[in-house]
Amino acid sequence: MVKAALFVALVATAMPAFADTPSAKLASDIRITESRTAVASGDSGAYIELAQAYLRAGRTGDATLAYRAALTRDNEMMLTKNGDSVWSHQIARDALALIPQYAAR
Repeated sequence: MVKAALFVALVATAMPAFADTPSAKLASDIRITESRTAVASGDSGAYIELAQAYLRAGRTGDATLAYRAALTRDNEMMLTKNGDSVWSHQIARDALALIPQYAAR
């Protein structure tokens, strides 16, 4: 539960910074991450990262699809920036529950 709360806090702080004006760097990050998911299509972590990039760009529909794609892949252990371990499916489920809040912004 604590890990889920930390993840929610990370997502909530990362999203608003780019929601209104996607920058060239953000667009480049999305293209790179899309390429990574195309190469490693079975990697749920790559889809989580792609969904996060979409959220930062305010593309909640694409983020939803990427999180759902992560749920169809193997459940992998991932590390947060704080060094905590969390399962990729848990990240995707928690984020999908918050997507309506991001779409309303």
